[in-house]
Amino acid sequence: MKTRPLLTCLLVLFLPPLAIGAQESTLPHNDKGDTIVLTAEEIRAMKALKMPDVLNHVPGVKAGDSSVSIHGSLKVKVFVDGRPINDPTSTHGGVNWDLVFPDEVERIEILRGKGGLAYGQDASGGIILITTRRKRQVSGKVKTYAGNFGTHSVNASTGISFGKVSGGVNGGYEGTDGYHVNNDKKRWQTGIKVDYAPHESTNGFGFSADMLHDERGLPGQPKYSTPFSRKESRNAALALRAELWRWTTQTAYNEGYTHNTDKSMGLDRTLRVSKIGQDLSTTFKTSKRGHLICGAAFSWDRAEGDSFDDQQEYGASLFAAQTLAWPEVSTTLTAGLRGNYHSVFDNTLNPEIKAVYKKPTWRLTGSYSRTQNIPSFYQRYNETSSTRPNPNLTMEKADNFSLAFSATPHKAFSFSLTGFFNLLSDRITYVTGGKGIGWYQNFGKVIYVGWDGAFSLKMTETLEFKGAYTYLEAKDKDTGLWIPGKARHTSNLTLLWHPFSPLSLVAVGTYSSTVYRNKANTKTVPDYVIADLRAEYAFKRWSLFAEVKNIFDKTYYYADGLLAPPLTWLVGLEWKI
Repeated sequence: MKTRPLLTCLLVLFLPPLAIGAQESTLPHNDKGDTIVLTAEEIRAMKALKMPDVLNHVPGVKAGDSSVSIHGSLKVKVFVDGRPINDPTSTHGGVNWDLVFPDEVERIEILRGKGGLAYGQDASGGIILITTRRKRQVSGKVKTYAGNFGTHSVNASTGISFGKVSGGVNGGYEGTDGYHVNNDKKRWQTGIKVDYAPHESTNGFGFSADMLHDERGLPGQPKYSTPFSRKESRNAALALRAELWRWTTQTAYNEGYTHNTDKSMGLDRTLRVSKIGQDLSTTFKTSKRGHLICGAAFSWDRAEGDSFDDQQEYGASLFAAQTLAWPEVSTTLTAGLRGNYHSVFDNTLNPEIKAVYKKPTWRLTGSYSRTQNIPSFYQRYNETSSTRPNPNLTMEKADNFSLAFSATPHKAFSFSLTGFFNLLSDRITYVTGGKGIGWYQNFGKVIYVGWDGAFSLKMTETLEFKGAYTYLEAKDKDTGLWIPGKARHTSNLTLLWHPFSPLSLVAVGTYSSTVYRNKANTKTVPDYVIADLRAEYAFKRWSLFAEVKNIFDKTYYYADGLLAPPLTWLVGLEWKI
């Protein structure tokens, strides 16, 4: 009798799937270990307009307009309601954050340095799972804002729920003239979502479709500007999910297209990437103490361009993980293995193990995982005015260790500490050469080691402080030199103030230390401190909001050497049905 769940699991892996899908893990939600969870209440309190502003409050996480990294690694997979929103034409799996807005989110789960067991390769940094709110009866909103540098935006959404069926549509536009030459952009977005939930305890069936169209200038490095470099990109994402009994199956289709031009250099390059993923997973109780999760996945990728031959790659994988719990000693242990096949790169076996010791007011978690990151088609074949392709890139490998402690000694105070050690072999890094032109290349062995901490202190019912700090050493193991673009110290301090019912104020201070721009450590980007302020005045179905970033108009640069924005401001209005 004890072998039946395992035999059934193996049988399920080879049955024809009910649908084709992008996997959403069915790991139990009552055991979070060192996973960071943001609730809807916490997210709404930040008054953030975009997802990066939410995630930058999390220790070890750094998000940009189309990127996210965890403990220095840009290989992070992001899912919204189970569908991936990583851009297939980006460098390190950049993220289409415009497909989800903070006020639509019910929950965010961040798996730092793990998650590859259930979600596959290209996840050495971790996994971010975003769950949006289910539509209730009739709902909708219109939000618009405008600011300096010709910034303007409008987006609208509506949803309806009747019985077991819910659905919604959304669309929006954002544009700006930019804060320096050739820094303008225009972005359009639209989407649709339909769900059928036969029971409250299951997600049932779901379908979603999203499209993005983006046109922008690429200004280049301040010293080596590219005033005529332009980029047009289009992205489409389709997802179909089915959850029945113990089975979850999903399909995702992502297609991205980029067109890079520079009339001053005679550059005209296109790149189209298509990705199809199918995943199936199931969970069984194996004993009074534990359960088994197992699954299978298949992916097919294709790249087309006018400067290289068409490329096709595919991969398949199987995984299984056993969880055992001993409540009498407050301990839970999870161990699993994933086997990966790839048509171009090496086949791999990736283990993952996690142990949790949990008490009512504190928790201690230790974990280890191994994963691989496959160089993207963009890294290998994309060409712009300031980037050259490198088709000879190889797969990078990552072994991640972490030890995390979190505690809530008082209902008004909580804190966490996490130590991490990540060893990467053949790490893929963007390196800037002469005249501001760069390319991606493999290093030998790279070590990311450090720690991060966070705290939350609620002074009164209307006043709360939050802080986060990360210390990171990122070095080439062979030369001892620092990895470009990685800051040793990053921190932020947030003040949340709700002086009276309609008004909310959020002040954020951010610090980043000096980073190196090149492999030889001879060029640097200076450290900086910036401050932001957000405010909202809400009454009935209306709300007025404003945001000022870089209040003191500090001149600073991103880690890649690009000039960051000066003081920017916007004001807006939202109306909810």
